[in-house]
Amino acid sequence: MAIRFSAARNGSCPVLVRALCPSVPLCAANDNSPARARLRRRIHEATADTANERIFAEALRHFARHGLSAAAHARAHAAAARLAGDELSCTWWIAICRQLDRRMADAFAQRIARNG
Repeated sequence: MAIRFSAARNGSCPVLVRALCPSVPLCAANDNSPARARLRRRIHEATADTANERIFAEALRHFARHGLSAAAHARAHAAAARLAGDELSCTWWIAICRQLDRRMADAFAQRIARNG
């Protein structure tokens, strides 16, 4: 489909002016504002925390094996590792769970912190 431009009729009222929404401001926006910089920094920090490719790949494999219950399975693995005294495996499985369900992983980590 071709898009064609039509010049203004009689030079008094351009077609585009009638088509524009009057409530939308036509001014330029500053993309370098401090609020945008803070937002960009927060997004970068959030993605840097979860950007470990190995954990992400393992979380995807775990999800492929267990489907929608993958986060619960990861939490169960973390609990079993905690009971066995393997803190490294427990941390690994909490990270996997966090990739799949952040709230579940945070609640489990808080419960571990409370119970010592």
